[in-house]
Amino acid sequence: MDPQLSITLPNNVEMTFQLIPPGEFWMGSRGYRKDEEPLHLVHITQPFYMGTFPVTQRQFATFRPDHENHFSGEKFADHPAGQVDWHEALEFCQWLNENGRDEIPAGFTPTLPSEAQWEYGCRAGTDTEYYTGDGAAALATAGWYDGNSEGSTQRVGELQPNAFGLYDMHGNVWEWCRDAWDAHAYKRRSDGVCDPEVTSDADTDRVFRGGGWCISSGFCRAAYRYWGRPDNRVRYHGFRVCLVSGPCPVSPAAEPASEAGARRDAAAKAERAGSARENNLSEVRFPNRDTK
Repeated sequence: MDPQLSITLPNNVEMTFQLIPPGEFWMGSRGYRKDEEPLHLVHITQPFYMGTFPVTQRQFATFRPDHENHFSGEKFADHPAGQVDWHEALEFCQWLNENGRDEIPAGFTPTLPSEAQWEYGCRAGTDTEYYTGDGAAALATAGWYDGNSEGSTQRVGELQPNAFGLYDMHGNVWEWCRDAWDAHAYKRRSDGVCDPEVTSDADTDRVFRGGGWCISSGFCRAAYRYWGRPDNRVRYHGFRVCLVSGPCPVSPAAEPASEAGARRDAAAKAERAGSARENNLSEVRFPNRDTK
């Protein structure tokens, strides 16, 4: 298997992926938050490919040229796509499967990472808060957060990658995962669990990881878990594509991607017009969810 894979999208836009080998790691944390405990050993049994970067505005525009990003214009084309909900992220994966099939390795399917795949890919063999170490100074070398982002997303690939060759795993935009949210999932696992995933129907709260450009450093830790409604579309929500062995474990709704996207565009516009709370969610730093 090639250590790096490239797929050409329409308009000669390129997406690159890094091969993530199977292995084991300690998932979660000790002493931070109850939903991150207990620290437990996880085995990733199958290799998979993970996007080198979060999906950019330029890449997402090949799928949805009319998508509205909070930061827009050519200046931001190589910044992460934002205001993407969980359904739409999966629809992009489905579209990629149809439009990039000739370049996707046989037996692999585009989808979102599971929580375990995301954290394994992020840590890349480390056990610190960030793959560059502990503390905000370490984060600043790897991720864009409220201490260094200057109030917006940033061009992908500008800071230090991890040992797997992945960039922007900390900060820039939160990244959707396949998993349904379960605050007690880790408590039901034992050491040595293989490829854990928590799934449910498509209308269940979903996990996102990694923190964002407008978020303080603690929310960007490798172990930090957060969640939202699958139709939640705000300026710091983005995603990263994985290519996993076998069929896609979670499929988007049967509604055609174009119709689903248009429907949610209209709903999102109405919500943004009527809800100052959502527009300012990042500044209030996630009240009621950042305690142990």
